[in-house]
Amino acid sequence: MSSDDLSGQGENYESIQRDSLWRDEHQMEESAQLIHFLVLGLICGLILRELNKKTNIPYSPMILALGLAIGLSQEYLGKIGNSAYILSKMHPHLIVFIFIPVLLFESAFNCDWYTFKYQIINILLLAGPGCGWGAILLGACFKLILQYDDNDMNWYEAFTLGSVLSATDPVAVVALLKELGANPAFNHLIEGEALLNDGVAMVLFNVFNNISKASSGKGEAVNGGDIVLTFLRTSFLGPIMGLVLGLLVALWTKRILGDDIEVTWLTFVFTYFTFYWAEFEFFETSGLLAVVGLGLFWCANAKTRIRASVEHSVHAVWGFVQYSCDTLVFLLVGIIVGIEIMEEKLIVSSDYYKMIGFYFLMILARFLMVLTFYPFLKCFGYPISKSELIVLVYGGLRGGLGLTLSLMVGCDEDLPARFRHLAVFYAAAMALITNMINGTTCKTLVKCVKMIDEPIVKKKVYKKYLEELIVIQQDLVKELETDEFYNMTDWATVSNLIGQQDFIEKIDKVEQDIKHIIQKKGFQDMIYDGLPNQDIFGEVRYRVYRILKGLYYHKYEEGLCEEQTVKMLVESSDIGLDKLNDNLEIWDELYKNFMNLCSVNFFFKVKQKFLIGYFAREYLIRHLGLVYDVTSSFIICAEEALKLANNFPMNKEAISIIQEELKKDIEKAQAYFGTLNGNFPEIVRVLQTKKASFSILTHSIEHISSTQRRGLIDDKEYKILIKDINMKLVKLESHSYDMSLPSFHVIAMQFPIFQEISLTDLDIIKKVAVERKYALGQVIYSKGDECNEVYIIMRGYVVNEYNGILITKGLGSLITHQSLIVDGNHMSTAKAAVESLLYALPTKVIKEIMIRNKDFEFKVYLHSIEYIRKWYENQVGPLAQMELKRLNELLRNKSRLIKLTTLSQTEFINGGFLFSGELRDPKNNVYNKYDYIAPTEGLFTASNNSTCFVFDEQIEVLQSKRMKELKLDSQRDQEIHEKYSEIKRNSMMELSKINIT
Repeated sequence: MSSDDLSGQGENYESIQRDSLWRDEHQMEESAQLIHFLVLGLICGLILRELNKKTNIPYSPMILALGLAIGLSQEYLGKIGNSAYILSKMHPHLIVFIFIPVLLFESAFNCDWYTFKYQIINILLLAGPGCGWGAILLGACFKLILQYDDNDMNWYEAFTLGSVLSATDPVAVVALLKELGANPAFNHLIEGEALLNDGVAMVLFNVFNNISKASSGKGEAVNGGDIVLTFLRTSFLGPIMGLVLGLLVALWTKRILGDDIEVTWLTFVFTYFTFYWAEFEFFETSGLLAVVGLGLFWCANAKTRIRASVEHSVHAVWGFVQYSCDTLVFLLVGIIVGIEIMEEKLIVSSDYYKMIGFYFLMILARFLMVLTFYPFLKCFGYPISKSELIVLVYGGLRGGLGLTLSLMVGCDEDLPARFRHLAVFYAAAMALITNMINGTTCKTLVKCVKMIDEPIVKKKVYKKYLEELIVIQQDLVKELETDEFYNMTDWATVSNLIGQQDFIEKIDKVEQDIKHIIQKKGFQDMIYDGLPNQDIFGEVRYRVYRILKGLYYHKYEEGLCEEQTVKMLVESSDIGLDKLNDNLEIWDELYKNFMNLCSVNFFFKVKQKFLIGYFAREYLIRHLGLVYDVTSSFIICAEEALKLANNFPMNKEAISIIQEELKKDIEKAQAYFGTLNGNFPEIVRVLQTKKASFSILTHSIEHISSTQRRGLIDDKEYKILIKDINMKLVKLESHSYDMSLPSFHVIAMQFPIFQEISLTDLDIIKKVAVERKYALGQVIYSKGDECNEVYIIMRGYVVNEYNGILITKGLGSLITHQSLIVDGNHMSTAKAAVESLLYALPTKVIKEIMIRNKDFEFKVYLHSIEYIRKWYENQVGPLAQMELKRLNELLRNKSRLIKLTTLSQTEFINGGFLFSGELRDPKNNVYNKYDYIAPTEGLFTASNNSTCFVFDEQIEVLQSKRMKELKLDSQRDQEIHEKYSEIKRNSMMELSKINIT
């Protein structure tokens, strides 16, 4: 072999090595420039974001305009221009694959599921047939009105372009409507339409595009059956796959507690996994609709399994990702369009005139589309008004997906060149015009059509909040003035910096607005504080909703309800706050989220079946667990709100009317709760067990965290304990519960009322217990009958009635024990509300146990208070106003049960309650049974044998603390108003001095 041959082989060998290991330094530098350019783009986005805050110019058109400017001038921008040019050659499919899934998932994940679900029919109408009808109308505009002939685009190509332009992106409008206080249901309609019609528009785009290619002989032939099957496959299989994967993610998330990195990464990875698997593996269906299905499933189910501490991190990360992707999409599309314009040779001057005309035709086409479905939009979900219809039409902005689809058309060489350039031209023009014109003028339109009619009550409440804010600021100023570390502070400058005068001017403006509205509407008859007749009820309802929200959050903070429960409860109040002129219908709003009892019965019957039984049991525990938690929490909070409403410093007649509305809601909830207890006692027992465990573990976490914040345990011990409890919470979620109901003799020991008695006495109770069955409506005992037996409910539920006042009791409750403390006659009438199973216990046996066991006796008296305070509300004083849980806690820990003989004496320094007998105070005032005894100095004398509670802490003090905690002090509003008036006078005097100077 010659040396030349060897030399050649050596060169080939070096070439092979160079191919596998060698890297082009020039390409490396280009890659660095691309990354540098994208980072600069995000920095420019931050600058424009700040500009958006100051000028209210929509963000999306600004970043699109920036991209256009870069694209138009890229030749003069050096390395930045080169980077822009390289990016302009990015295939539009990459934009869809990289950015669009993230944007769709984030939008679906963060929507309000309860409102979205109620609007789902209207959303589907607009995003499904509405999107298709809109695409056809737009295609017809191109052919029939703008007169584009077949050399420009044929009919199928026109419909393809119509599909591109039918995708809406009303981000700027939704943000504006939220800022103006529009109805959240309407916001969700606009946002939901945009969310779903992105996927539908892509499906229509593919269908019409394939038909167009087939008609020109450049694609596979298609027939009607193929078109229908393709549409159905892409429209329905995608969302179904998203839901299935969402279920898998939910099961995975169920095992994660306290790991925000894993949860965030899980949502991120599954978003792309769902898109790519649906788009390329699973029957090649719609990846975008699959991502929408995944996001909505997370919104409805999975994200409620994320703990609050982790949820904030997840939303923060997704907020950053959404912002970055949105910025880069509009920037890249703007650059591509800008460069295409510079190189454009197929767009003629007449196209510009037609483009302006098409803008108006597009709005008209959307109006016709919405008008077509308007009769249905008025019937389903939250009906939209005529003013909302106008805003819905005008707010249909075009955005990122339409631009991306147009670029996909533009790079498809199977389509005519003229049509490809027209598609990009129209999509870019409509995105820019709608965002710049519609996005910036929508606020004016909303005001012109008077879509948002803010009631006077909201303005009054806002005014009071501003007054309170000023008073709080001034109180803090006075506190700091006495602090030696602030001796040299310029308090005049502080007042300017905190904007106190600005707040005063805002209050004056609100007062002028209220007067103007009253004069304009001609209100004459005022009930309270300048409010018209119809608005006084609105303010009472506003206060009720506000109190309920506070009580819901307080209950959650105490670990007494789960996160999804408090979200649903708060959502029901938020919906009510938008309808203050309507009657309270809180329970009806909550009930919409529950499965009907027929479906529950079906799952209950198949819970033991092979395979399906596991899922049935899981669903029953999860769904009924939520239902049980929501219902019980609502009843507790609503009953407390009902009592707290008596302290509103408002017209008592108006308060009474709204209280009756709330009572009806409570009665409906109690009836439903009773049905749950009566029909599904096995499940109720499991739910109570799970809820009690969850509450205790959650409270333990809060206690450990509080201890760690005070420095009583170090970080190592804290982490070990938290990890241990988190593992217990995970086991709690996956624990397999026994869904059978034990017999009375097995479960008797677990009844709370019997937990204080000895095993000997418990055996006696088991021996003497007699099973009794009662049909629906059957009387168990009547008022005044001799009380020979007390009853424990094992199945069903019972209604106790006294003078029209009802108390419902279910599984595990001991009824008639209140009759044990009186003269031996029944105090009420009891009926079985459903078919019920009770165990009867002889009164004589129970009384003997009470004599032997003082703790059991105390518990009987304690539980009797629940009945007595409702049936004798006029006598029990503040006991009637306290939440039952707080009252029981006070009586259990801060009271003593004492029995007095004739002429014996005792003190009631902190107050008390008389169960039986008669007492005389130092002033010889007489107290009879069921009377509350206010805190009094001196000795009380028993006129005969008496039994009473003596309190170790004053109930009035506890109630006062509670009222201040909930900001319901009857004097509070007046005090704040007086303080504000004084601050305002002082401020005006200071301004006068400055002006004179």
